[in-house]
Amino acid sequence: MSIARQVRALVRVAEDYRAEHRSELLAAADAQSRRILEHAHAVARSRLREALSDQRERVDVAIAEAETELVMQHRVSAQKRLAAALEVSLPMLEQALHRRWQSPLARARWVEQHLKVASSVLPPTGWTIVHPLDWPQDERVEVRRWLQAHGIEDPRFESDAALSAGIRVTCGLNLLDASLDGLLADRALIEGRLLHYLQEAA
Repeated sequence: MSIARQVRALVRVAEDYRAEHRSELLAAADAQSRRILEHAHAVARSRLREALSDQRERVDVAIAEAETELVMQHRVSAQKRLAAALEVSLPMLEQALHRRWQSPLARARWVEQHLKVASSVLPPTGWTIVHPLDWPQDERVEVRRWLQAHGIEDPRFESDAALSAGIRVTCGLNLLDASLDGLLADRALIEGRLLHYLQEAA
């Protein structure tokens, strides 16, 4: 074989080796490039997840704070409405009780109901029944008969200009106050009951 042919053969071998080696290098570089890109994508996704998680936590906290504020505002608003309703309801209750006293039938029930309570807890002697100035005489006569029929001996009747409705029964140091003022005296209890009825009606 001539030297020229040998040289050409060597050149071909070298070119083939170079091409094969180049392909291997390019494949390795491509694989490494893919690994780098995959790692970069994984890092980016992880950072994005962390950023989104932080953002989601901030949003969740903001929503929870807004919901708490809304609940508090609702409660304050409800309390204000109930307080305003109480302001209106208490005078209405007083007027309703006063109207009941003006009705002879309702007044008789009022007196009888409280005298039943008094007769169950007070001794049968030494009673004084304090009443408004305008309580009719014939009703007092009926009450005296009722009391005597229930074992109450010789009750005294005493008018009081300060009473506008209802009666007070005294016996020694004992007092059963069924006057309008007496019935409305426990404001906390009355407001509690009114609130109960107002909330039921809401």
